[in-house]
Amino acid sequence: MGWFSKKPSWEVMYAQRLYDAFAASDDLGEMTPQRLRIPLASYRRYADKALSQREIFCFVALMSAASPVQRPNLQLVMMAFSRLLEGKFRDRGISIDMDRFAEQSTQEVERMFANPFEWAQHWLSDFRDDPNDNHMVFLFADHCTRQFQAFKAGIENTYRA
Repeated sequence: MGWFSKKPSWEVMYAQRLYDAFAASDDLGEMTPQRLRIPLASYRRYADKALSQREIFCFVALMSAASPVQRPNLQLVMMAFSRLLEGKFRDRGISIDMDRFAEQSTQEVERMFANPFEWAQHWLSDFRDDPNDNHMVFLFADHCTRQFQAFKAGIENTYRA
């Protein structure tokens, strides 16, 4: 930054830190494509889908933690995070409507918790020839539900009003 550059607001900085720590990071016990027996040719697609999943998890965790009563300033972070995600998607050539994205993301997380095995089986089917292949499905489902819970707890427990 130059001498006269404006420092980003606290909510923009906080949103960026959340993104870097949760969504962008792939060292949170990531289920590797090797462990899941994903074909080598699909590794890039798997990495892209896993990143999108972490972005969704972080966004939904942040929305659920941003209670206007308990954590009113976290709503500002949520808005900054929304703008950050819009930019990330735009950089990938994807245009999104954030209201629709929020609704679909929430529904995705709800589906995951309603039936983790079925959700994981569907998620992994993009990378498998046999849609009934059950290899690591339960562990993947467990990993994903725990990952979301860790994101949510991380946001709730580290936020200071």
